[in-house]
Amino acid sequence: MRKFPLLAATIFTSSVSAVQILPIKDHGSSEIMVSSTEHTRISVENDRIAQLFGIDGRLSFELDEMNGQVFITPTPGTEDHSLLITLTTEKGLTHDLRVQPTKRPAEAILLRPKTQGLQERTSPLDTYQGLILEFIKSYATGVLKEPYKVVALQKSPSEKIEPELTLQPIRETHSPQFVGRVCQLKNVGDTTLLLSPHQFAKFKPLAIAFSTRVLKPLAQTEVLLILARSGS
Repeated sequence: MRKFPLLAATIFTSSVSAVQILPIKDHGSSEIMVSSTEHTRISVENDRIAQLFGIDGRLSFELDEMNGQVFITPTPGTEDHSLLITLTTEKGLTHDLRVQPTKRPAEAILLRPKTQGLQERTSPLDTYQGLILEFIKSYATGVLKEPYKVVALQKSPSEKIEPELTLQPIRETHSPQFVGRVCQLKNVGDTTLLLSPHQFAKFKPLAIAFSTRVLKPLAQTEVLLILARSGS
């Protein structure tokens, strides 16, 4: 299996909301997509956001000092702009975020320091989220554990899930709880696309893992859709 140095995951809770999980490293930079019409909550796992820098008039924010998280909201009309901010945490981590406003509904963003990334078990495996993270870890590293099983899929025509975005299933990984469907995505248009979990809503995934969230014209990438097994 292909290995990804960086993987962004979205895990859906029992409610309609979703959480983007983004691995980060000290003095690194990442791109995040935020809603241009709603507040987006950003937090750092096992840490607290202490300060934000680089905020201009196009981006408003409210720091929740009690919980160590921040809510940011771009001003209307900034969908075609990229806004750069820098955050620092109480544990001394500094990270740049390139904020891309979109008209999508807001999703909470959980920043996970790299030392606590997918290589580490940050939650008990007998919990729902822990099982999903372990499943994503297996996909990211290409290391299958018992009783995971890979199932090859017959080649089928690509399906358009948006006017300029096609999807083609490649293979599946089965576990007792989940079916992980690996799909090839292709941007068949002439403009750069920003991938979002909402583009895959018809499949009713429990979680999604992206190798990239930015897809240039005619470019391809993989996406992992984690689905519930029948009867689970």
